[in-house]
Amino acid sequence: MKEIFARIRPRISFVALCVTLLFALAGLFAADRMLTAGARNEAATGAVESAALIEGFLRVHVQALRAIRGLHMDTTRTLRGEDFHILMDAMAEHAASFRRVWVTDSAGVIQYARTFGKPAAPLFTGLDLDTLSILDMRYVMRKSRSTARTQISPPDMTLSLEHAFAMVEPIIVASRFRGSAGGTITSDAILATLHARGARANLHHVVLSGVDTIAVDSGLRNIDRVQFSRAEEVRTPGEESWRVMVAYDPTNDRIRVALWVVGLPLLGALFVALVHERRQGIRLGQRSAELERLSVELLRANRAKSEFLASVSHELRTPLNAIVGFVDLLRDGVYGDLSARQSNPVERIASSAAHLWQLVDQVLDIARMAAGRLDVHRELIDVRTLLLTVATEVEPLLGPQSLSLSVAAGASLPRVSSDPTHLRQILVNLLGNAIKCTPSGGITLRARLVKESHVPRELWERGDGHGSDPVSTSRRWFAIQVADTGVGIAEKDLARIFDEFEQVDAGPRNDSMRRGTGLGLAISRRLARALGGEITVESELGRGSTFSVWLPLEPGDSFQPMDVEGHGTGSVIASTLRG
Repeated sequence: MKEIFARIRPRISFVALCVTLLFALAGLFAADRMLTAGARNEAATGAVESAALIEGFLRVHVQALRAIRGLHMDTTRTLRGEDFHILMDAMAEHAASFRRVWVTDSAGVIQYARTFGKPAAPLFTGLDLDTLSILDMRYVMRKSRSTARTQISPPDMTLSLEHAFAMVEPIIVASRFRGSAGGTITSDAILATLHARGARANLHHVVLSGVDTIAVDSGLRNIDRVQFSRAEEVRTPGEESWRVMVAYDPTNDRIRVALWVVGLPLLGALFVALVHERRQGIRLGQRSAELERLSVELLRANRAKSEFLASVSHELRTPLNAIVGFVDLLRDGVYGDLSARQSNPVERIASSAAHLWQLVDQVLDIARMAAGRLDVHRELIDVRTLLLTVATEVEPLLGPQSLSLSVAAGASLPRVSSDPTHLRQILVNLLGNAIKCTPSGGITLRARLVKESHVPRELWERGDGHGSDPVSTSRRWFAIQVADTGVGIAEKDLARIFDEFEQVDAGPRNDSMRRGTGLGLAISRRLARALGGEITVESELGRGSTFSVWLPLEPGDSFQPMDVEGHGTGSVIASTLRG
């Protein structure tokens, strides 16, 4: 599964970057469209709001003119100038946008007039407020005659060039035209009302009457490119047709520019990363293919090596069997009794043959393990009996040196389920190494049960021997230890002593036969792991080493409880063998 993921990982990264690039590009376009749509919607909403505000503005000022007209239509009293100005003072607060209000007679002559705000100044060259009023009045009278109407019920609003317009209300008494009440309003008053009464301050307005312009925001002069909203109709009190439009907020254009200025380099960087990732994927694919080819070649070479070692080992066994056989015949006196001079060479031949036999067995074991053909046959083992048997087997290796071999095993040790052949081989290898590295002193072979809290860290940091989950410390364990008082091992060498063909200084016993091949510990650790356990080592230069074989107890193994230190509560069998 990991190999498959490693192969498709570059493709996944490339596809992910492609999808990211597409989404980023789509997001950039979507953000641009959202900004444009947002500006358009804001302008459309502003146009609707502005149309409503203008309608209210006109309605308020028409009501003011109708109040003036009502004052003149009252036939029960005589209108005086004081009454007109009193009404103007009261009206100034509610219709403050009038620049001038006037009343005329039926001939169009101004009877009363009131100017608000600044003095009556020309709106533009050649036309002041009085002239504007007379022109508007004449327009109303001419319109009345052309339509044959003696009563003009709605007010008329007439456009007066670009800067202002007039609102006129006819005064009808007894179905006779008696005059008019009118007022003049500048275009600036409409824009000021829009901005003062809640219209969006960042919007720019244009008010039109037909094809003529009534009011234009001065801010439009500073805009290079203008887009307008849909025109909204303004319901005026008279017969004029007004429209209001709002220009798009130019701020959004700057945001769009900033968006693209920032977004395009990011897209470029993403594209460069995409190309780089693609190239990396191609290189990784080529490297993976090369590594796979090398792995196949290494496996083939390793298999060929294992087959070669197995073949050579088998070929060596044939003459070796003959040598061992003839040596045994010589030692048994089949060809006659050996003299004292002949016995020593024959014993040396037998020792060398035994050493060569052990070497061949180790090579065969390594070949079988590398090929994965190591078989484990479990059965119940009496640990104490196994320890004494192994100690007896290695007794001849103690030699003439003053070495002692002690065996200690608690009476409560269980009968454990394991492979006796592999476990015996592990102990023989460890005892053989201890004897080689101990010039004097003693070697101890002991077994003990171990509580969960005493399990070494290596057992739960390492897998279960098959590369899967960590070893569970909730299982019960027992340990077989080989401790010596030899030369010890340097801390820097502890990590490599379990590698194949690795050797460290063995002290004074430096002859090749005594040092061995460097395969014993490697084989022992592999065997221990095949049994579900592990081998650990503790050593100190000049004081000796302790190798521990940790094996798990199976549910069917029976045993008695142990104390905190891990020693049995029963008797201890101790056997001391001396060379």
